[in-house]
Amino acid sequence: MAWVDAVKIWSCALPRPPVPSPKLLRALAPILAAMLETPTHAGPIVAQGLRETRAFGSKERPVAGDLLLGLIRHQRALARIDADPLTAWLRLAAEGPPDLDDPDDAYAIALSLPADIAAEWWERLGPDEALALAQRLAGRAPVALRVLREPVDLPVPHRRVGAHGLVLDGRANVNLLDAWREGRVEVQDLGSQAIVDFAGVTPGMRVLDLCAGAGGKSLAMAALGARVQAWDVRPAALVELKKRAARVGLDVRVGPPTGHYDLILVDAPCSGTGVLRRHPENRWKLDFPTDVQATLVQRARPHADRVVYATCSLMLRENDTLVRTALGAAPMREATVWPDADREGFYMAEIGGV
Repeated sequence: MAWVDAVKIWSCALPRPPVPSPKLLRALAPILAAMLETPTHAGPIVAQGLRETRAFGSKERPVAGDLLLGLIRHQRALARIDADPLTAWLRLAAEGPPDLDDPDDAYAIALSLPADIAAEWWERLGPDEALALAQRLAGRAPVALRVLREPVDLPVPHRRVGAHGLVLDGRANVNLLDAWREGRVEVQDLGSQAIVDFAGVTPGMRVLDLCAGAGGKSLAMAALGARVQAWDVRPAALVELKKRAARVGLDVRVGPPTGHYDLILVDAPCSGTGVLRRHPENRWKLDFPTDVQATLVQRARPHADRVVYATCSLMLRENDTLVRTALGAAPMREATVWPDADREGFYMAEIGGV
């Protein structure tokens, strides 16, 4: 029997959380109110609130975080339990999910995403893997580091993955690790690291990291010996990039594109559907900026021998379909990384220059 035949789809990703104490509920009430008032910034609001609320002890903080983010991750499923999301969560904790029949949009409810997204993933993955994805997206994101300089010795449980990846087997304050303070490692999801590896950077290569953000990929490519220039339309992100580069001791030039490059990495703005574990609030601000994505690809091609286009989206309209539409042909190569236990979801494609 297929797994899909043995479960209720709509509730397949719901947790059985612990019953929160009255003290915890009182302490998280202001955070919840702020989160619901400005839902598009729910992630930062929750992170700041958990960090600054002294009423949370070391054991209560994770419970509060799972509750607050769970209201986002499971919004549509909770709505089947009670119209008030917090009441629904408390009922879920006390009683488990109710035995309700699956409606036509059961998988979309399980994901707390629109029906068209759910339908695409169901078709591409098949029922069993689609349900497994829903359960993975309902959990906490893995914490991974990229090794920038050896040797690296971590005093916390971890696993080495590939040449440069480290996955922590639990919670840790990365900022307190000697390896981080010495600039030997940087926080970077393994899916994001896969984009750097896919790009095939070699020492001396002139690389432009377009849409660089805070520069995780810029640092990784610089650590491989590339001459990296980074640019982004968000000044605050570039300020953070400079701070990170100084801390790890890597030379990354920050400035607008000039001249010709061996490689341009276009890590384009996107819906963020591949990183819903790390940013569950993306569900509340879904946007598919395909015009911007296509423009970035087309503008980059004349200025590089190779272009690598990447997103943290799992939608064809932002990935496979977009690249083929922008090129009028298939890319030289491409890969989709679906979320698993160790990494978030990303797409990457290599495109020749003009």
